[in-house]
Amino acid sequence: MIDETELRNLAQFQAETPILSVYLDVDPTRHTSEEYLLSLRNMLKRVEGEAAPEDIQAVQRYFEHEYDWSGRGVAVFSGAAAGFWRVYILPLPVASGATVARRPYISPLAALLDTYERYTVAVVNREGVRVLLFHLGEPIQEEVFEGEEIKKLKRGRGSSGGAERRGGAPSGSRHMEEMAMRNLRQAARVVEQFWRQHNPRRLILAGAEPTISQFRDLLPKALQEIVVGTMSGSPTDNERILRERSLYILHQVEQERGAAMIEAIVTAAAKGREGALGLDDTLSAAHEGRIRTLVILRDFHASGYRCTSCGYLTAQNPGVCPFCGGVFAEIPDAAEAVVTKVVEDGGEIEVVEHHPLLEQAGIGALLRY
Repeated sequence: MIDETELRNLAQFQAETPILSVYLDVDPTRHTSEEYLLSLRNMLKRVEGEAAPEDIQAVQRYFEHEYDWSGRGVAVFSGAAAGFWRVYILPLPVASGATVARRPYISPLAALLDTYERYTVAVVNREGVRVLLFHLGEPIQEEVFEGEEIKKLKRGRGSSGGAERRGGAPSGSRHMEEMAMRNLRQAARVVEQFWRQHNPRRLILAGAEPTISQFRDLLPKALQEIVVGTMSGSPTDNERILRERSLYILHQVEQERGAAMIEAIVTAAAKGREGALGLDDTLSAAHEGRIRTLVILRDFHASGYRCTSCGYLTAQNPGVCPFCGGVFAEIPDAAEAVVTKVVEDGGEIEVVEHHPLLEQAGIGALLRY
């Protein structure tokens, strides 16, 4: 399965011959496999003359004879002349499309990872917690803690009444509250250990109020800071329910985060400090390795130019490279080149559906300095 390390490896790969990148939405709830194959054939026809015939044939052969139609999305990269072949079956759908360039087209994968990579759902109640680690919506690790004391109390409910009448012993209700808080404290320690072991980027709390609020207050500050939302849930809920609810929350969080990031970029660019807006300024910042967070509209594409000697990227061909005196070659998608460079440099990618402040520019970035 694709992760940040694999994405960085893809970003660093460059060939002297074209690479065919194909994304196919194969969500079985939307269309049949025959319909998806027809869509694939139409996409491959559109890149004839750009992609090598052997790459087109390899991709078509894979989907027609090798792919088992699992997952909801597929990414395939073929560069037969360079001995390059990668397939990633994705648990989430992707927009279908085919791209030909000297690097793998990674923007859709970067967008998926940015939103849905390694997050935890902690389903808590007064008796314990169920912790699940998801990657791209798929559960990959689970741990359960159950409070034994509350279970024992349920089996012997009402036994403390005599002691209470003699004085000094807490009431049954108070005793249950104390045990519930002990369970919540232990559950918080379990989640903290789980976090330290697996290092998820985000945490979603599930359960009912006021238990969720009590539990959140018991978490270390570092864990509280990665809580991105809450939802209803029970430790006995099946994984599909928890998955769908958590994916919806993450999608909403990313849209809100992207909108806030765009506003910050526009403000910083207007002040001439730590912000780049538009393709040309963003390309220049990418070349200097200054991009901390790149924000790009999902369907933004634009041609540009790359220096054949030093790799300098620009939206306009200046004739001679101002850095090394080299010559420029046109590239079909300069926006994708920025994504690749930012991934190589360890920056973050925010892909947004739409935003009025970014509609004209299409792309922008917060800078490191």
